[in-house]
Amino acid sequence: MASTEDEAASEHDRAFGSSIREARLARGLSLQRVADAAGLSVGLLSQVERGISSPSVRVLRAICGALGVTVQSLFGEDGAPLSESRHVMRPYQRRRLDLGAKGIVKEFLSRSDLSTLQIMEIILAPGGSSGEEAYNHIGEEGGVVVEGAMELVIDGTVHRLMQGDSFAFESALPHKFRNLSEGVTRVLWITTPPVW
Repeated sequence: MASTEDEAASEHDRAFGSSIREARLARGLSLQRVADAAGLSVGLLSQVERGISSPSVRVLRAICGALGVTVQSLFGEDGAPLSESRHVMRPYQRRRLDLGAKGIVKEFLSRSDLSTLQIMEIILAPGGSSGEEAYNHIGEEGGVVVEGAMELVIDGTVHRLMQGDSFAFESALPHKFRNLSEGVTRVLWITTPPVW
């Protein structure tokens, strides 16, 4: 049983490494250039591309940053018809990220590898929040509260948003958010460039 699982993991590593190699070659980049940009050795990058080494999350993000692609763009789509694969996403095709203890679930409504923006539905459980510390990154974001109520702090200013209220701000400004309602809060959230 263990050997079957190991074989499946090895096959996954090979397929994943091949996706990284294809993305690198499509951009006309050498192993050395990507390794330098990612702060990795050429040997490690080569091993990842050949499926010999399974990258850590840190290494994976560094490689994607050097290639200018999102992590999800390296994974195949889940069988969307060719006629819609670029423009339409069905509910069953959405990627879902559960942030567990934070009380946040993110459902991705767009294919970020095909766009410069990312559309998500953020679902905040009662007490759910992005955390005590504000964070920032490159880009812009905005959205609308679809259900419930949310506190959004932007650069130290507190905004209490109710259903139907919308927002937009530069992502470089420190920001954080939390659910203000006793029930679930849902927010349609758009970021550019894609973060996840």
